[in-house]
Amino acid sequence: MAVQHKLLADDGKAEDQFGYSVAVDGTTALVGAHKVDANTSQDIGAAYLYTLGASGWEQQAKLIAQPASAGDTIGGNVALKNNIAMLGAINRDDKGENAGAVFAFERTENSWIQKQILTANDAKAGDAFGQSIALTEQFLVIGAPHSDAPHKDSGSAYVYERENNSWHFQSKLTARDGADGDLFGISVAIDGDTILVGADLNDEKAEKAGAVYVYQFDGKKWNSQAKLMANDAGNTDIFGVRVAIFGDTALISARRDDIDGIGKDAGSAYLFERTNDKWTQTQKLVAPDAKADDRFARGVALSKDMAFITAMHHDEKGNNAGALYLYKKQQGQWQYASKVFANDAAPEDRFGWNIAVSNNTAIIATPHRDDKGEGSGAAYILDLVE
Repeated sequence: MAVQHKLLADDGKAEDQFGYSVAVDGTTALVGAHKVDANTSQDIGAAYLYTLGASGWEQQAKLIAQPASAGDTIGGNVALKNNIAMLGAINRDDKGENAGAVFAFERTENSWIQKQILTANDAKAGDAFGQSIALTEQFLVIGAPHSDAPHKDSGSAYVYERENNSWHFQSKLTARDGADGDLFGISVAIDGDTILVGADLNDEKAEKAGAVYVYQFDGKKWNSQAKLMANDAGNTDIFGVRVAIFGDTALISARRDDIDGIGKDAGSAYLFERTNDKWTQTQKLVAPDAKADDRFARGVALSKDMAFITAMHHDEKGNNAGALYLYKKQQGQWQYASKVFANDAAPEDRFGWNIAVSNNTAIIATPHRDDKGEGSGAAYILDLVE
């Protein structure tokens, strides 16, 4: 069973796209709204924090970055861990037009305070630093998929380590075999001492088939461990556009995979397992009711023996209303368990634009929801009751 709570911004307005990005950790949830306007400036962006109290989930704070400019789109990507919130702003211009930045906020007692603005030490215009963010207590990983490292848009990811209560640049990751337009850094995920970096337009297996690179920390530096690719990779599958990791399991999206007999862009997700530092593809998941253009695996998340996979263009509750699929690992195999819709699903909501999970709590991004005006956006929290 899943108990559903719907989050809206107290001051939500049309086209804010609240729920464009989401994160959850324990009893705190973070929702990005990258199109929020402020002080007559458009698309500055913001993020909202919610905490779970006696009467349910309630808005605790609205995070506004300082200084902020029109078009920054702060909150396009977000990450949350303990009392730290990270807001990506890929269109930030401090280091060049759309070079990007990430704003770090920290909770002290009950207020959230901006602590740092992170930018790449070698930033250039158009890098899109902040396109993806992953966070643990010790490490922060930020993707810059349009950085020319060294080829145009081959992409990179930056790792920061926490020391003396602030984040310090540690290393820059790039693909050893990176090529023009690979977009390495389009997605990042971290668990413990392992980082995944997606390069969804990598061409090794087929044009824009995609790949995911794995790095492991040895206590001093990050070492390349593997390059993951789908066994049945095809053109424009964009494998690696979203990635998740939990322990020795990786869940990787190929949301534009064309499934034989079903159709174009039906989408799929792949599971890889690590044994003795070697990664192997163990399963490919396709929705039991898959249809063309569902974009199954638009969002992916892992928690223990559960996999969460969204399909933002699923049509059962209306055209592109969206859906969430739950899979459980039983006797070594991942099996479809159930499907979840928004209780008040409507056409074009795209429930499942993004997803994040913490233990038995999932948050599902739905930025095209219209409760407070067209495209004002919403996020849904699922408490999975065991």
